[in-house]
Amino acid sequence: MELHTFTEPAIVMNADADFRRQLKPSALFRYVEQAAADHARAYGMDDAFFKAHHTAFLVGKQAVKINRMPTRAEQLTLVTACEQCKKGSMKRLTRLLDETGEELALVDARWIVVNTDEEKIVRQPSWYTPDFWNVDLDGELPQLVHKTQELTDAGSRTASYSLCDLNHHVNNSFYLDIACDALPLEAIEAGPLTFAAVKYHREIPMGAQVEVKYGPSAEGWYVQGRRGEHLAFECYLRFGTPDSAAV
Repeated sequence: MELHTFTEPAIVMNADADFRRQLKPSALFRYVEQAAADHARAYGMDDAFFKAHHTAFLVGKQAVKINRMPTRAEQLTLVTACEQCKKGSMKRLTRLLDETGEELALVDARWIVVNTDEEKIVRQPSWYTPDFWNVDLDGELPQLVHKTQELTDAGSRTASYSLCDLNHHVNNSFYLDIACDALPLEAIEAGPLTFAAVKYHREIPMGAQVEVKYGPSAEGWYVQGRRGEHLAFECYLRFGTPDSAAV
């Protein structure tokens, strides 16, 4: 069966590189999100389309495994593909390749379709777009967030203008900035990100406050954000030398 994919180039922008001259984790997620949006637009699903259907795609959870973090000015190719919606969730796999075709990173995102009028998850979209979806996609990443009970308070963050997107809440990619900013510098300096899993429990609207806490867990770090009594997000991050072992 033919695999339906979408491919586009990207370049690591100067402002998206960190002190190592490597791509910041949040920027990696932004590049992947852009490829997903461009994929949808290539099949007619633009802003006007979603407005007419009173729906939006949102990320429910996602994970990334990084073999080598891309570097400043590096030319990349993003290859993305998605499954049909199953039980209200759509799996999208995106691979970042270098100029030789070597896979630098894999992102496994689980998207949901939301009715923007009722603010409810739609189990199946009301439309069908030929050649956009695949029945099945081979491969996936573990979405497990390794928790810990021993948490350190990292203060609060405001969902400021610079963190928010067209949906008026914190963009899925910037949760990694919030998480990385919460961790001790020695954790970040131990090496580039090699794996991350993020669960988005509740949106953080522009102007809202989120209380952030963190703790060491499972050879990595657990970070959570709360709005009042409710979890807004959880993530697990691991830094250091890329490892092909199970994540």
